[in-house]
Amino acid sequence: MIVKMEPDELITFRVQFVVDSDPLSACTAFPIPVRAPTYAFATTMPLATQIGTILRLLNAPQSIDDAAIQVYKDGDYGAYLDLESSLAEQTEEIEGLNASRKNSLVVRTQLNVRVHSIIEKLLSSEGSDLRRALFSLKQVFQEDKDLVHAFVALGGLNCLVRVGNCADQNYQNYILRALGQVMLYVDGMNGVMKHEPTMQWLYSLIASNYRSVVKTALKLLLVFVEYAESNCYVLVSAIHAVDATQGTLPWSNIMRLLKDYDNADAELVIYATSLINKTLAGLNDQDTFYDESDLLEQQGMETVIQRYMSKPGTDLDLLDQLQLYEAVLKFEDGESDGQRLPQNSMRKTQRYRPGTNTTERRKSRRHSTDNSPVPITKVLPTTLLRMTPTQGTLDEDSSGSTNSTEFSGGLFNEKKPRDGAGVTPGLRRRRERAERHKSFLKEQQEAAANGIFAALEQREGLELDSEGKQQLQLQLQLKRDHTVKDLTQKLSNLPTSPTQEPGSRSAIVGDMSGLISKAKEGLAKSKSKGEISRSSSVDQELKKSEPKKSENELHWEELVRNMTRPLNLCDLDFTDLHDDDEKDVLAPRGLGAGIPPPPPPFGSGGILPPPMMPPAPSLIPPPMFGYGGSLTNSVNSSLNGSVNGELVNGNNTIKKNKKTVKLFWKEVREDLIPQVVGKTIWDELPNANVDTQKLEHLFESRAKDLMTKKQQELNKSKEIIVLDHKRSNAINIAITKLPPPRAIKAAILKMDATVVTREGIDKLLNMLPTDEERGKIQEAQLVNPELPLGSAEQFLLTLASISELGARLKLWAFRLDFDNSEKEIAEPLMDLKQGIEILRQNRTFRSILSTLLSVGIFLNGAPVKGFQIEYLAKVPEVKDTVHKHSLLHHLCHMVMESSSDTSDLYSEIGPITRASKADFTDLAHNLTQLESECKASWDRLKVIAKHDCPPPLKQKLVDFLADCAERIIILQIVHRRVMNRYRKFLLWLGMPQHSVAESRPNEFCRTLSEFALEYRTTRERVQQQLEKKANHRERNKTRGKLIIDMAKFKTKEDVADAELKTLLGTPSADQADGTLTWRRRRAEQLRSPIARQSEEQFTDGDDEILESLVKTATKAPGTRTTPRERKRTRNADRKSLRRTLKNGLTDEEKQHVAALIQTY
Repeated sequence: MIVKMEPDELITFRVQFVVDSDPLSACTAFPIPVRAPTYAFATTMPLATQIGTILRLLNAPQSIDDAAIQVYKDGDYGAYLDLESSLAEQTEEIEGLNASRKNSLVVRTQLNVRVHSIIEKLLSSEGSDLRRALFSLKQVFQEDKDLVHAFVALGGLNCLVRVGNCADQNYQNYILRALGQVMLYVDGMNGVMKHEPTMQWLYSLIASNYRSVVKTALKLLLVFVEYAESNCYVLVSAIHAVDATQGTLPWSNIMRLLKDYDNADAELVIYATSLINKTLAGLNDQDTFYDESDLLEQQGMETVIQRYMSKPGTDLDLLDQLQLYEAVLKFEDGESDGQRLPQNSMRKTQRYRPGTNTTERRKSRRHSTDNSPVPITKVLPTTLLRMTPTQGTLDEDSSGSTNSTEFSGGLFNEKKPRDGAGVTPGLRRRRERAERHKSFLKEQQEAAANGIFAALEQREGLELDSEGKQQLQLQLQLKRDHTVKDLTQKLSNLPTSPTQEPGSRSAIVGDMSGLISKAKEGLAKSKSKGEISRSSSVDQELKKSEPKKSENELHWEELVRNMTRPLNLCDLDFTDLHDDDEKDVLAPRGLGAGIPPPPPPFGSGGILPPPMMPPAPSLIPPPMFGYGGSLTNSVNSSLNGSVNGELVNGNNTIKKNKKTVKLFWKEVREDLIPQVVGKTIWDELPNANVDTQKLEHLFESRAKDLMTKKQQELNKSKEIIVLDHKRSNAINIAITKLPPPRAIKAAILKMDATVVTREGIDKLLNMLPTDEERGKIQEAQLVNPELPLGSAEQFLLTLASISELGARLKLWAFRLDFDNSEKEIAEPLMDLKQGIEILRQNRTFRSILSTLLSVGIFLNGAPVKGFQIEYLAKVPEVKDTVHKHSLLHHLCHMVMESSSDTSDLYSEIGPITRASKADFTDLAHNLTQLESECKASWDRLKVIAKHDCPPPLKQKLVDFLADCAERIIILQIVHRRVMNRYRKFLLWLGMPQHSVAESRPNEFCRTLSEFALEYRTTRERVQQQLEKKANHRERNKTRGKLIIDMAKFKTKEDVADAELKTLLGTPSADQADGTLTWRRRRAEQLRSPIARQSEEQFTDGDDEILESLVKTATKAPGTRTTPRERKRTRNADRKSLRRTLKNGLTDEEKQHVAALIQTY
């Protein structure tokens, strides 16, 4: 049964808390207070926003950063609730919680925090504190079954091994007891299987001088290899690793224990031989089996067996294990003579051998030769090599661009009045005439500059006398100088000697200026009256307003005309910007320009502007067609493949059963798109499939919601304000320079420098919320839950939900840096260019637009060609009327379902994000300032050249200015071409021309970047929710299960006993309290005579579990009914080492060896 909740419903549960911040010293695990208070949860709000109020209600000791909520039902602790989700999304976890007054939601310390507290205490404690902590560790694992999984996952096993390596035998016993409790749980056993250092430590303890430590370690190893056959390879790998570091042969610790005949403990010897047999039985290929058995034989295993079997009074269990080893070895060598293996053997068939020729099969070392064992060096088989994957962290590149500011003017006009800000029609017309006049003057200036050298060439034949030779030489030099380096060299080489005549210097400069003025006069005379069509009044006005160009201006224009350097700046390649990018798509066109721009608005009473020139008849744009034409057909085809909607009675409406929420976007109008653009992105979008029934249900328009919106509009000015005016204003100002609050938390946790810059980090450090401010905000929210929080209060509450915010921000700020001034101009341009290219080819961007368009067409009930991109900023604000999820949340679901190969978009549009943080108005201003500074530097260099200046320094300055000027020119070309390409891109997106002219790159990029960031944050949350549900389902499969429930650890008598109890209807003890009381009754019967006299007596039920499991592993009959077929060895004739040593070599083998020796 699933609990159904209305969108605005409040559900009441009892709430309690547990004092568990220090698990090792916790007094009780029962929730308090006994009389639990109730709290009304908002079903659609995330629990993280409500937990602060719950903590204050209960006066719980947990902090808001460390708190978690766990279900307490029927006297047992259940699942932990996801604080990032609402109760409506976790109905399965809280089902039936109100059925009893003893059930409640318990506030606890997060598992991660508790595990880190345990690890920190174990590593930092000494003496009696460490002894108490280790002693209570086992009980902690018994009482909290969720803690074992977290302890293993967060490195708790490393902590135990680290403490155990440097502890005495008493502490090691406590650690082994805790480790045994961990291995009783499936989650704990799985963690131990993946943690080889634990196996290495357990094997090393076999060499301990303390019997209790050796005994417990052998028991845990027996349980480990009995759990799964793959664990045998893990243990063999650990044995090889430990003995390799000690410089001894593998299995030396166990062999040393077996060879201690004088002080041999029968119980320890039984456990050691049982461990050898269990480990060898789990090796499923013959090569590995022989590798390990040969190592044992090399260290005298045969002698050990003979010694114990010939010793009178040897324990029967030990004799069984020794006989089993001998029988298995003979069986693998193929010399069992038809005898069956003992019943307690796990393997009754030969292992896998790759060879098929039985005459050349590999045998054991004992079978190969009768000579004494020769020391050999064995290498760990490749099947036992275990590699530990390493994880690398990749830090994202930090962005040094500063936050963008608001524009105060256009991109090229230094002073541009705001539209509609007190401008009358007459004033607007005067401004337009002034603009046209300025553009006309600019064209005439360019024409005059282009004719200077033409006029000089005309005068070249008229002034060849002796008086004009100097002017001719200077003129020819000007024609040859096409680079800044030559010009600056010539300017800097002017005579500076004091002995030089001043008249000569003035003559050179005077002649140069006279030459230019004469060239202008000649150019003016060469112009005919018919070449320039303008009125006399305009000629007079031009003569009055035409500025006189300086020599630097003329030199600069000459450099621009002769620029041949490739477009490369700061290691950035702009060479793909061609001459066609020089065309301004917004520039006024002639008769073939297509649709003229709309006339400016005019008010009543003003003079109408002159009519605009109509386009040529042959180039009149096609008339705008209605939706009954091709547009309707294209939309209908999209609907057939995506929305499956129906047009009612031929009208442009889609049939729906319910009234849905409207999307208030701006439609892309085809009549406002120039013909030169061709197809737009809306013509190239693929069809997107959306579930219309689900959309109808989620976005149904409800009357109650409409009333709520009206009330919100009436109470829009009412909000919870707690902070003082100065503090609130400072925070609100800083928020405008930061990303949306919904994305800041994820950005800070990930330290994503592409989201928050260094300046943003400094602002966040100045806005850290205090405990007093957080308490006031939570109290005010508890008193007035229906009123929204102020923007500053909500922002502080969001920051307060981030743990260790100050430490994160300081660490993050340490990693960031700034770029130099040249890159501040070139990088934003490259980012804008790359961002445009990425968006044109990005499949995720197209899928999002296509899906959103299909959703909007269905919700609005009318087909459209597309929508303006600026609507993407409003997508996160549209909520469904059922779960109160945003439209972006459902959009992520739809895109992930329809296009599984899409990405989070934000990681692919890094250039757009970086471009959104640059102010392109300041960029253009800085570029102009660079040009002015470069020109002024030429004059400064002339002045410097007149004084004492070392020639090397002078040459360096000349080279620097020459290179600087060329780079500035390249920057100007790149800036102009990138901006034109950006405008073409906006037209491709369907934006009308008048909007393109007013569009600012940083605002456009910010809209896309913030949407992409919201999309990534929402997409990650959707993925996390899906992963959490999947992990929860997998977690429930092993949660609280003991390894004793596995059939492998049950004997036939246990199974028969359980079946009899089931038949009689008697509840078993292990089902009642999780212990095995029936195993206690059989404990004495299962123990050997030597074990009954053991000094170590277990004190609780769980120790008896381990004891019974060890007995099951040592005495339980095999579960296999048929002999096991192992993977065959690569040497077909291989046998055990014992058979190899005794039987020696055959004649064929001797001949083969002799042949091999001759080859060498």
